[in-house]
Amino acid sequence: MGGSYWSKNRPTCSDNIRNGQEEGVDCGTVACGRACASSIQALVVQDVRLIKTPIGDYDMAALVYNPNVDYGADSTDYDLVLVDSTRKEISRQNNSFYILPGQTKYIVQTSLKGVSDDSLAQLDIKSVDWQKVTMAQDITFIITREATMHDMGQTIYQAVITNNTNFDFDTIDVNMVVTDSSGAIIATNRTNFQTFLSQTNRSIKVTWPFVLPADARIQTEVNTNVFNNANFLKRNGTQEKFQQYY
Repeated sequence: MGGSYWSKNRPTCSDNIRNGQEEGVDCGTVACGRACASSIQALVVQDVRLIKTPIGDYDMAALVYNPNVDYGADSTDYDLVLVDSTRKEISRQNNSFYILPGQTKYIVQTSLKGVSDDSLAQLDIKSVDWQKVTMAQDITFIITREATMHDMGQTIYQAVITNNTNFDFDTIDVNMVVTDSSGAIIATNRTNFQTFLSQTNRSIKVTWPFVLPADARIQTEVNTNVFNNANFLKRNGTQEKFQQYY
């Protein structure tokens, strides 16, 4: 007796159903000969702090984690929302940041306005411009010769940053988060500079208009936006690009 046999578990790789040995819907190396695209996970805001400085100003430090190893963000649009003790909104300020795959980074804002001792802050992420990473390459900036000194009621921090990559960058961003001996954030600062050539050094100098405690620890983060083509300086008359990120 002739006939044909069809297994309901046999994958077709085009029926919009996950079946057979498919690892996802119509994808999988064994079943369909192609790997499934990884799903994008939302950015995780791990912490948001308002910090009152010794001169009465308020800074903000938010710790954000990107759980995706295959995607970074060229631009993440967010609102910094300030509320009072009753959760009534006081103000909303729009800004943006970039973040690399798998990165945990601080978002820093200084000298916020309209903040009181009972104010709370939250980061409301509005949109994320995700960028697929096909072949990641380590972007390394080395920080050396760090020195902190006090002068005329101020704290001065200096350091040397080395561009240990093969790329020339237009803009480099530097964020500083200061913690005390217990690990509590007591101050922030930030700066940036332009034209950072490959395998060269740049010095930075930032000032706080107050004296930091003797046991204060300054955590410095150096970042650059590798997803922005304009951030790569021209070499030999052509626009250099970080091709591995496209």
